[in-house]
Amino acid sequence: MTNAREIVQHFKKGMGTLTDAMPETIPAMAGFMGTAAKDGALTYREKELVAIGVALYTRCPECIAVHCQKALEAGCTREEILEAAGMAMVFGGGPVLGSSATLLLECLDEFAK
Repeated sequence: MTNAREIVQHFKKGMGTLTDAMPETIPAMAGFMGTAAKDGALTYREKELVAIGVALYTRCPECIAVHCQKALEAGCTREEILEAAGMAMVFGGGPVLGSSATLLLECLDEFAK
């Protein structure tokens, strides 16, 4: 699966299935993630840029797609997202470059529409 929208849709469907199967665990995890993402010393927007870097570093396609979409929705620009990717490349090298040159660029193109 390489289409950015399909990755996000597949992830959301799987989250629904897991929520049904684990009605205490998954909502608790989602609540934790939501709390961590709220504005604080860093804005939600800035935290999405951090999430892009971490997603690329860990090479999680679902995380890359979801957080790219969220970053754009939060008002991040393509240039800011690519700079976050550049910082991830500093720490993750070639594998992060590969994910940036493929899935991240596809996500940017698809979700910027």
